[in-house]
Formats: sequence, structure tokens, C-alpha cells
Amino acid sequence: MTLAALLTLFSILLAVLAVARPVGRRSLALFFPLWRVVAAILMSFACIVCRDAPFGVNPPFGWSLSTVMFGLTVGAFIIPVLAGLWGWASWDLARLTSGRIRRVENVFRAALREHEFDEVERIIRKNQEQLAQLPASAASVLFDPAMVAALVASRSLVHLELLANMQFLKSLENRFGAVDVVVRELLRSEVSPLRSAVVNEYGGLEHLVYSDLERALVGKTFQNPQWYFEASAHYPLTISAVETLRSGKLDADYNDVGRDYEASQGVSKRSRCPIYLAVKTEVLAIAAALEAGVENDFYVSDLFDVFRAVQERSRYDERVWKSPLCNPEFPTPYAFLMYTIAMDLDDLSCTAVRKAIGPSAPEQSGAPQQAQAPGEVARALAQTWSFCVWSIADSKRQVAPEFQATSSRSTCCSS
Repeated sequence: MTLAALLTLFSILLAVLAVARPVGRRSLALFFPLWRVVAAILMSFACIVCRDAPFGVNPPFGWSLSTVMFGLTVGAFIIPVLAGLWGWASWDLARLTSGRIRRVENVFRAALREHEFDEVERIIRKNQEQLAQLPASAASVLFDPAMVAALVASRSLVHLELLANMQFLKSLENRFGAVDVVVRELLRSEVSPLRSAVVNEYGGLEHLVYSDLERALVGKTFQNPQWYFEASAHYPLTISAVETLRSGKLDADYNDVGRDYEASQGVSKRSRCPIYLAVKTEVLAIAAALEAGVENDFYVSDLFDVFRAVQERSRYDERVWKSPLCNPEFPTPYAFLMYTIAMDLDDLSCTAVRKAIGPSAPEQSGAPQQAQAPGEVARALAQTWSFCVWSIADSKRQVAPEFQATSSRSTCCSS
């Protein structure tokens, strides 16, 4: 290694940094501090000076001059090489220490500005256990809607994986804001474990694969009563559905013939409907809570809020409702949604009652065992179901008279 070679190496490093994208530069600066490069260059420079300068100093410890010269030459070469390998290893490990985690926001902000999120995902995946210490400002950037949307579109579920960690979820100062951003995006995205879970249970999209990763992730989040309650996931599900309805942008299509919406073969429109996906996700979450015997307040009345919002947008058009192209049971998508919500509440109410009554238990001490009374969740479900039935019966210019009678009779008979 000569001084010219060292200067060449230094120039190459500067060129690499100049060519690197902003996200890459900030990531390198985070995991491979500049002082390591400076120290390696200075040490290599010192070896070259000691080897080539005419100091006239004899080699120490009786070493031969050739041995010392060889050692200084190797040292001048190996020091920057080892520093480079150390830097590459540090960057590849991407370990967020307590000091680095306070500066990782710079990488997140650069990624958001440049719309390049591969490095963000890499850092998150390698530090999921340490991110509970993430500063609030960095967390707000991490859960920016643009970043969440871009990563979900690239088939990355890293944000939901983060939220699935209860320690991380509870560490967020604005946990409900983070959950809201992620849930809204999952309801809109073509790549969503919520969509896969709903379609897997209720149909509407043939040949969709519900992967083990998605199944496990949904099991840890929306079908985990503890997580569902802590995250208040019911709120973004409900409010996003209601907002979509109140925008009125679906009225023309959803008050028309609904054959494509209700279809069970091929690709049905409901498999991409944020209202349907939100409702069915809540239903699956409540069903999981009933199965686990959890009695927290899961806001089952939210389903009635969505029902009322659907009912407000529904309009009875005799030309559509009596068209031979319609399914007479639920002629329009809005009618399908009202019918589905009422039936879901009916089914959940029955499930809650069955869970409360339980299987017949053996008698003890000659006295028959008494069945438990239905809990708060069962009572809330039954009450919400009854509101839906009465609301359909009281509809004016929103549904056909035949639909009123059929819906009330179907739900009452099934109960």
C-alpha cells in the first residue's frame, strides 16, 4: 500500500457516498459511523509514513528492517480492508442500539421523501424487539399513510407484524392512530390478510390462497380478543366503512343489480368492498371472542352503525328490485349488506347463547347444574340484532316491502 493507493481508496469511498441514494447514505451513516473510516485512514497513513519517512530510527526489539517494512506495508493495506468489512457487517446486521434508535428517524424521513422503503423494511425486520423504544416522532413517520401504503402494495405486512407485538403496541403514544392507518390500508389493498381471512371464511374470490403467514398474523391480531381490545381495532373498521358509505360514491352501483356483488364463483365485487370486508372482519373478531369466552366490550353495536349507514344510502327502485336479473332475496349490494349484517348478528347471538348454556354437565351431589346466563356480549348482540330487524321493518322508500317481510322472517326463524 502506497500513499497514492491510499488516496485512491479515499477517493473511491467519496465517490461511492456521492453516488449512493439519500436513504442509503443515511443508513450507512447510522450503522457505520464516519469516525471508523477516518480512524482507519489515519492508521493506514501512519503505517505508510513510518515505513517511507527517512527518520533513521532502528527497528525496535531487534527486529530486522525487512520484517518491519513488511509489517507496515501489510498493516497499511489490511487496516482499511478490515474497517470496510467491519462496516459492511455492521450495516448488514442493522442492529439498533439505544443510541442509534434515536437517530433512525433520519432514515425513515429520507425514505419517505424519496419514496424508497426497502431499507426501512430491512431495519424493522431486524429490530422488531428493540422498536418498543422507538421515539414518538420516529413512530409517527414509520406509520405515515404513504409509507404503510407503499409497503403493503409491495406485499409487505411488516407494519401489522409490528402491531401484533403487544409490547410494541403498548409502547406507542399514538397507538390508535397507528392502528387506524394500517387497518384502513388493509381494507383497501389487493394484498391483505383481512381480505384473505374473510374470503376464506365466506367466499367471493376463487383460488385465493390464505397463506400460513397471513393466517398466523390474523390469529395474533384481529382474531385475538386481547389484541383486538387493546388496539381498539373495531373503531377504524367501523369508521372507514361509514365514511365510505357517507361519501355517496357507491350509491349508483350499490343501488343497482347486485349479481356481481353476491357472486360466489369467480371474482365478486364484495371481495374488494371495504364495507363488506370491515363488517366481516368485525364478525370474525367477535366470533373469536365468543369462542374464547372473553367478556370485554367489543362494541358490537358498531355493526348496527354500519347497518344504519347502509340503510340511509339504500333506495328502492322498482325497476331494479323487480328486475329478472336480480336475486329476489337481496336485489342490490346495499340490500345484500343489510341482510348479511342482520344474519351475522343473528348467528353471533345464537353462538353466544350456546356458549353460555354449554354442553350438558354431569350432576354433582344429586343437584342438576344450572346453565349460566348469557353474558354482556350476548345481550349486546341480541339487542343490536333486534335493532336491525326493527329498522328494516320500519324502512321507508329504502327497501321493497317483500324484502322487509323476508328479512324479518328469515332472521326470526333462524333464532
